[in-house]
Amino acid sequence: MNRAGVSLRLLRRKRTGWSAVAATTGLWCLVPPVVAQQLDSTKAFADSVAVRQEAIAAGRKLFQGKGTCFACHGAKLEGTAIAPTLRNHKWRNGDGSLDMILRVLRDGVRNTAMVKRPGNIDETELLQVATYVWAVSRGAVEP
Repeated sequence: MNRAGVSLRLLRRKRTGWSAVAATTGLWCLVPPVVAQQLDSTKAFADSVAVRQEAIAAGRKLFQGKGTCFACHGAKLEGTAIAPTLRNHKWRNGDGSLDMILRVLRDGVRNTAMVKRPGNIDETELLQVATYVWAVSRGAVEP
């Protein structure tokens, strides 16, 4: 029986309570479902941390560049005479949640200098900037 045949057979047995997991060596082995789930969860967490860090870095770059956010909020999000701080503070226009920050970026704030979609950033860029601002406001990252 070839390796592919073994792999397919092991994957089919997953329903019976065992999972096939490829080791880093490329060999297949049987592991109990709890261990397989832990391996999947650990990888998913590591992947989510990497994605979050990439989004924050991209948001920082947009905040300092194309989005022109720094012009009003300051390079370190400290606030200026034009716009408030985005660090840990009492938010004027909501609760400081990621959804609220996204709403402000999408819609702007009436009767203020906060325009919608600053720098004409697209939806992906909006999420990246919002993630960066949210992370800084929570003290999770430095500006």
